[in-house]
Order: sequence, then C-alpha cells, then structure tokens
Amino acid sequence: MEKTSKKIEQANQDEGKLIRIEVADPAHGHQTLMLKPEETQKYLSNHTDKWVFVDNEFTQHQNLSTVDWDSTETVRLLPGLVGGLSVKSSPIEE
Repeated sequence: MEKTSKKIEQANQDEGKLIRIEVADPAHGHQTLMLKPEETQKYLSNHTDKWVFVDNEFTQHQNLSTVDWDSTETVRLLPGLVGGLSVKSSPIEE
C-alpha cells in the first residue's frame, strides 16, 4: 500500500493531481485508471448506474458536486446491487 501511495504522490507531482479510479465490472473485470479531477467528474457522470465510493465512503451521484476532488485519493465504482425477492413457482407447488 505504501508503494502505491508513493507512485500516486509522484504522479501527482509530475502531472498535477491524479485520482486512482478502481472499476469493478463483472463483464470486463477489474480496471484501474489514473485521472485528473475534472476527468474523474466526467467519467463518473457517464456511469450513473454504478455505486461510487470516494475515499471508501459511499457517495450518491447527486452529492458528487460537493466532493473536494483536490483532496480525493481514490474512487471505487462497483455494480449497483438490487435487492428483493423473486417469486417463482416450483414444480412441487403446482
């Protein structure tokens, strides 16, 4: 973890502030991006179906405008979970 933080810190010094974006996608696998704050906001606006965790805190899409992107280190995007019961009839019940 320390090694990763140093890489991010070095990248931030070289190219300006970068945020680590970790995307979990069941169809395409795990993906990691390094984006500038304004690129991060644009990327998130195109993924409103995902759950967003900004520095490990769940953040709803309507609250992303209040995030201090200059102090954000990581953003995780996870597939949104849908709960509920699915009622199916079984052959035994018929």
